[in-house]
Amino acid sequence: MSGPIPFTVIGGFLGAGKTTLLNRLLRGAEGRRFAVLVNDFGALDIDGGLVAAHGGDTIALANGCLCCTIGDSLVTTLLDLLERPERFDHIVVEASGVADPGRIADLAVLEPRLSRDGVIVVVDAAQARERAADRRLGDTVMRQIQAADLLLLNKTDLAPDLAAVRCWLSMQAAAPILEACRADVPLDLLFGLDRHGATAALPPSDRFESWSYQWPEPVERADLLAMLREAPGEILRAKGIVRFADAPDRRAVVHLVGRRLDVSDEGPWGDTAGSRLVMLGFRPVLGSLPRE
Repeated sequence: MSGPIPFTVIGGFLGAGKTTLLNRLLRGAEGRRFAVLVNDFGALDIDGGLVAAHGGDTIALANGCLCCTIGDSLVTTLLDLLERPERFDHIVVEASGVADPGRIADLAVLEPRLSRDGVIVVVDAAQARERAADRRLGDTVMRQIQAADLLLLNKTDLAPDLAAVRCWLSMQAAAPILEACRADVPLDLLFGLDRHGATAALPPSDRFESWSYQWPEPVERADLLAMLREAPGEILRAKGIVRFADAPDRRAVVHLVGRRLDVSDEGPWGDTAGSRLVMLGFRPVLGSLPRE
């Protein structure tokens, strides 16, 4: 696969559950080669049977994934990773608990070998409001929340009043909210969809569904993008290759993560059979359009 590598940042305050989410990612990669950059390996609970090699600042996993510790500079570590001979399907950075994940994600804008895939911010349902009200911590917590493309409201089983937390969080940022215990959400909702739209046909869980649409003829750009822009409350993630009517000879990759919608040109249309779009979320949209 050619083209830029998707680049995702996982942010959130100390103890929110970022490392738990990473552990789920490393165990559930399912044939996708993730490179994960972390501040240290100490909290990662990697099954010993999954470790293929341990090289000091790197851990190579039997499923093709790689963990790297961030050295003196995240930029240097990232560039070193990009120079490695093996290509990864996705690069994920776990931001420190006090970092601004939005600024880290902007590194993808400066590096042409990367594409900004999204900012996932993990929020502790039991403590988020208290920390946001703390004059020493509040600015950091709110900056993280407002940088999110997707918010993962974690530890919902520990929140004394989940409805109040959910309401409060929805007023702090426009990003869609996923609720979870122990960061247990389908990984496809965060960083699992193939760059060209391939995904499992079955719904990822009882709470979420997946839909696949295809069109043999060129698609009206304004109509499709308007539908996706109006859908973030229901559609959390979408990817696909689309042949737009205003550029029928070009291959466009459409990519939605939460509230972030991107369209990129990937060259001539070639011999691709037709436009294809895969979506994951709470319920289908584009219901009047033909689907598989």
